[in-house]
Amino acid sequence: MITLGYLTAKIAGHYLGVWSWIPLTLVIWVSMATITIWATTKSTFNNWLKPPKGKWGYSLLALLIGFLPLPLLLFHWQLLLPTEIWVSWLIFALVNPFIEESYWRGLLMGAASKWKPWQMIGYTSFFFAASHPIIWGVNSVANATPEVFISTLIMGVVWGIVYHKTQSLKWVIISHILVDLFNLSIPIFLNLYTPPI
Repeated sequence: MITLGYLTAKIAGHYLGVWSWIPLTLVIWVSMATITIWATTKSTFNNWLKPPKGKWGYSLLALLIGFLPLPLLLFHWQLLLPTEIWVSWLIFALVNPFIEESYWRGLLMGAASKWKPWQMIGYTSFFFAASHPIIWGVNSVANATPEVFISTLIMGVVWGIVYHKTQSLKWVIISHILVDLFNLSIPIFLNLYTPPI
């Protein structure tokens, strides 16, 4: 998946520059969705969306992680003003978490379910985090930073723990939606926001 995303980003970036995020997103979404649908059943997908089991604190933890990038939105909301930006931002934030969480947490953690929990969570979280600078960072300055790798690694670990403990992706997906909304995903893809050096 990471190699496919990287090659797509390089090729699309050559022709479309920062707008390469559109074909890149479509290739990643179609690939992840195809693999997930092929490797699971409808009942598996339904199980991922069941109400969480166990202590509610894990669901709250997922929600808190979702609010971490809120200051970025509060200080740079004006980057969303053009219609094509805010519509894209909203669509991306509402679709991407379902596809990514079904793949990274649901499918891959399910495939590694015989492993020790720390191995399963570490494995999926590392590749989830690595995919961001390697795929999304090809044409996006902010996504190529070590901070993005570290922050997505932390999110991946927390979301992996929440999924493992609750056996539900419900709050993980909600948290991921919040992250994609608050971190200004589309303005970052378009290099309208770059982190201060």
